[in-house]
Amino acid sequence: MESGCFAVLTGDLVRSTRLTVAAMERVRGHVLDALTESKGWKAGLVRGKPEFFRGDAWQTLISDPREALRVALFVRASLLARDRTDTRISIGIGPVEQISKKRISLSTGEAFVLSGRALDEMTSYSRLTVALPDKVGPLKSWMPVLGELCDALIRGWTSRQAEMVRVALRLLGSSHEEIAGSLQRPVSKQAVTTVRTCTAFVRCFASSR
Repeated sequence: MESGCFAVLTGDLVRSTRLTVAAMERVRGHVLDALTESKGWKAGLVRGKPEFFRGDAWQTLISDPREALRVALFVRASLLARDRTDTRISIGIGPVEQISKKRISLSTGEAFVLSGRALDEMTSYSRLTVALPDKVGPLKSWMPVLGELCDALIRGWTSRQAEMVRVALRLLGSSHEEIAGSLQRPVSKQAVTTVRTCTAFVRCFASSR
């Protein structure tokens, strides 16, 4: 069995049946690009190769669960900023028994089971949830609430706000001035508030392990 705790992100594209073949390929590329970019945040953060299966479903393995929400929000922000598309995401946190070198979806362990099951049980009212083992106690009930709060925030993003959040997550820890300096157009107060709330959720998630 692999040592330590992992996070598995399992997702599927929202309203994928409405996408043309070309649009589907483009959106898949944006998801994979976002996951590839997140690899640079920390050595070994994304384990294996993220993959798509069943057409619009995807999965990736994160070695540090504290970064899982940051990665999930980064993927959604990237899609909303570039194509105004979205993806549901279920974050499963727990041990992993075996990591497949050929296909990450063939790996086994509680983190994979929790993530897949939570995505299947997700209602149409939510696009982000977190699933933990029963042994963690009250945290198991609290984490999905954090996912709901993040989802409510995300659904109100404009493309501009999504792009700013995307940059803020990539440069997590930087000042608002530094983040604003990496954007081409002036930043509104509303956008700054959005970034502050989003990064606060990410820090809260990271510190709760």
